Amino acid sequence: MVEVIPAILAKTEDEFRTKIEAVRPLGQRVQIDVIDGRFVENATWSPISEVVTLLRGLPFEVHLMVSDPEHAAPLWVAAGAESAYVHAEATHRELLINRAMGRDDGHIGIAINPETPVNRIVPDLPRLKRVLVMGVSPGWSGQAFQEIAVEKVRAIRDLEPTVTITVDGGITPENAPRLAEAGADILVAGSALTDHWNPLEAYEEFQRALR
Repeated sequence: MVEVIPAILAKTEDEFRTKIEAVRPLGQRVQIDVIDGRFVENATWSPISEVVTLLRGLPFEVHLMVSDPEHAAPLWVAAGAESAYVHAEATHRELLINRAMGRDDGHIGIAINPETPVNRIVPDLPRLKRVLVMGVSPGWSGQAFQEIAVEKVRAIRDLEPTVTITVDGGITPENAPRLAEAGADILVAGSALTDHWNPLEAYEEFQRALR
């Protein structure tokens, strides 16, 4: 079964608290969106120690839409993140790969934007454990899903059968089955869960769609 996890994109501490408590009953690992206002224009409230405190034991990963991911990723991993995705568009490739395959033991993965071709990361796939395919442009919640993501998932799965593929952005119960069929392992849903009047009902709709 493909895993569906909620994403938390919050501009303020109050918004973060509200969204975390909305999805806590799901009992799922959450993805924290960290945006610095430089990699893209938007920015999130995401101080590491405060975020970890508010999570109150929830397992989590981070999606780092930041301009200095080589610095930020190990800090989040040290704080307890199960994985940290950094953007191929924002990082020096060899430095990232060396870190991902070294002391961080595969916690770090590469994310690619909709306009970034898969061949940008092909040389790294045999050495990576995880890849994140963006279904929208990074930085803002609620965008329409870009179908190119389905093609990218299929291409990556054909190239590297064992890599964990996550898709983030614009995920709905309608497109989730196509992504699962293409080879996705994890689907990250932001507004479809956090902005729903009943996140548990929305999550169950995802489960029904993926059966």
